[in-house]
Amino acid sequence: MTLGTKRNGIMVNRPGNLGRRGTDVMIAVLAVGFAMTALAFDLDDGSGVTAGSYVVAALVSGALVVRRNYPLAVVIVVVLGRWFVTWDAGSELALMPAAAVALYTMARQGDRRTGLITASLAAIAMGVVTAFLGDEAFLLELVGELAQGFLPVALADANRSRADRMRELIDSEAESRVQAERLRIARDLHDVVAHGLSTIAVQSGVAAHLLDRDPSQAREALEIINSTGKASLEELRTMVGVLRSTDSAELRPVPADPDDLGGLIAAARRAGVDVSCQVSGAFPESVSDAAVVAVHRIVQEALVNVARHAGPVETNVSLNHLDDRVVVEVDNAAPTTERSAIASSGIGIVGLRERAESIGGSLDAGPTLDGGFQVTATVPYLRSDS
Repeated sequence: MTLGTKRNGIMVNRPGNLGRRGTDVMIAVLAVGFAMTALAFDLDDGSGVTAGSYVVAALVSGALVVRRNYPLAVVIVVVLGRWFVTWDAGSELALMPAAAVALYTMARQGDRRTGLITASLAAIAMGVVTAFLGDEAFLLELVGELAQGFLPVALADANRSRADRMRELIDSEAESRVQAERLRIARDLHDVVAHGLSTIAVQSGVAAHLLDRDPSQAREALEIINSTGKASLEELRTMVGVLRSTDSAELRPVPADPDDLGGLIAAARRAGVDVSCQVSGAFPESVSDAAVVAVHRIVQEALVNVARHAGPVETNVSLNHLDDRVVVEVDNAAPTTERSAIASSGIGIVGLRERAESIGGSLDAGPTLDGGFQVTATVPYLRSDS
């Protein structure tokens, strides 16, 4: 039986209490069986087995059932029991498996340093006394006993190191997923907020400039501000709703018609941009949703930047569909007048480049020789890992 626990958003399976208890009972039964067999057949050629050795061996091996709950107590019981059986029956073999399991558990459970020190001291104490009570030469017996005692301790420490590395990998993967999700949310929020606020900033400047000279145009600019603000708030509410849900849906859904850029062009024109659009070809039916979203976001962000930093200048959007990718170009002329441009953080371009590169594409952006600006992106129809 296994139980699942969430660790930083990742489901990790771990053995349930029932499974662990069953494993401990099985190990204890096997240890008791081995001890009884070794004593009954005098596998160690001891001095004769008494009833006391059978009882002690059975009790000591059976104590492995509670080894996880009381590792130190079980180690002490096993060490004392092995001393007694070696002294009483001359059998060093009977409780050897029980000793290995107890030492392993002591080194594996609890604090690493404490467990290793305690298990090592127990192995040394058990090895020294058992070698002294044995029939072979003391040094030869001691080397063998210490090797047998330190082997499970070393295995426990190796397994603990492996488990620590696995936990680190899980934590690292979880952190990477969190960071990737944060970037995704930041990009989508930027698409909504930057577009809406840029339009509002531009139109508010127009309204302030024309309020006295041309009230009708100022009113039109205020109406654009009102409609843009409402639309942005609605998109933000939708995104918040998606974030609160347990579904893994995109924060901003894929456009119903991948080839329709009309909404983006209209929004840019409302912001005062003189924009034209040319499209050569169309998206294939097999295009990935990520590619469609990336193209629309690239066009949107580029037009937002034009509105923010260049103003009502001539701008051209072109999409050239090739066999396996689409090339997106957005270029604008140089501003015709001095503008108090809104300071750029560069986050938008960085986000678009990350979005394109995440599906195997690329994006370049920079000023042109005539003082304008150009964004060029290549977006594959399918993810590079698909």
